[in-house]
Amino acid sequence: MNILHIGKYYPPFSGGIENFMGDLLPLIVSNEHKVCALVHDHSHRQLAKTEIIDGVEVIRVSCYGRLLYAPISPAFVFDLKTTIQNFKPDIIHIHMPNTSAFWLLLLAQAKKIPWVIHWHSDVIGSAPNKWVARAYHIYQFFERKLLQQSQAIIATSPHYLKSSPVLQKYCDKTHVIPLGLNQESMANINIDVNYAEKKWQDGKNHLLSIGRLTYYKGHQYLIKAMLELPDSQLIIIGQGEEYQALKNLIQDLGLQKRVTLTGKLEQAQLHGLLSTCDVFCLPSIERTEAFGLVLLEAMYYAKPTMVSHIMGSGMTWVCQDQQTGIHVQVQDSHDIARRLASLLLSNHIQRMGLNGKQKTNENFNIYSIAKQIIMLYQTKSLIIDNTS
Repeated sequence: MNILHIGKYYPPFSGGIENFMGDLLPLIVSNEHKVCALVHDHSHRQLAKTEIIDGVEVIRVSCYGRLLYAPISPAFVFDLKTTIQNFKPDIIHIHMPNTSAFWLLLLAQAKKIPWVIHWHSDVIGSAPNKWVARAYHIYQFFERKLLQQSQAIIATSPHYLKSSPVLQKYCDKTHVIPLGLNQESMANINIDVNYAEKKWQDGKNHLLSIGRLTYYKGHQYLIKAMLELPDSQLIIIGQGEEYQALKNLIQDLGLQKRVTLTGKLEQAQLHGLLSTCDVFCLPSIERTEAFGLVLLEAMYYAKPTMVSHIMGSGMTWVCQDQQTGIHVQVQDSHDIARRLASLLLSNHIQRMGLNGKQKTNENFNIYSIAKQIIMLYQTKSLIIDNTS
């Protein structure tokens, strides 16, 4: 069986969906299926670049920046058509949101192949960027057409399936399969503990956050909470359009000595900090944070996690309040500070971390996730009439 995955990017590009695809796809290959990934690249080459990564044929199509977070890639439709002709996929697996996937609607040969849509998040959350909200009026027409013509949809948590106004219309063909973590790969990562020791201050509680510095991540509320946590230090790893605004906020609040923005780090440095922090924090403010794959990495290191209590987000399903971490009120710096202070003084903080590690072993192992997806591929519901 030939499986064509359509995504935004692919490792070494760093991102939640990209990292998940990088872990998942080689395992599908190992189960006697051929896999091809058609994704975007940051280069301006005229021709697509093809490479083999862990048995997966990865085709990177040039893009010319982004518009409202969507890659600008005019050549994608031509490379999509060529890939379908050459690779001859039996199933097309579409990772959404992804505007380039809309080209499938215009290709006759694509419509003869079963589509599986991997729904990583809704485009519109509870507090969307105003320009994204306006553009969505056009986007949703094509989004709806993709969903209607798909044979199966994957939601990453029962919470998100239940709360998504888009997916509610397609519950009959939607399957809940969570994201997963490749623990073998995690065990082989080089960890730069020396870097972490230089970054962390002695005598302070070590708080860590990792993620793109963008509007829905809520980093400003976590930073403000540090005013009420004088015995704590916060390090935020990531880059994005909010970097300067967050840097200015840290300076305005006089927190330069206890709050650090590192920008992008090498993998060994990032995991050095992740493996030595006391609590991992994900203060996102809306359902655009649909799952929080980075939570699994923190839980792998037996770290308790802090997430915002966003109704319908998979974050609160991954991080169970008082079991593997804590839930805090959305956009509430005082509640973040209060709950973190209580957690740091709790006798159960180590137990929560160990509970989280056990949960990743039992529920979020990438090998189990791959088996569930392969079983979905093999269901009769994905068979369509190719003579139409």
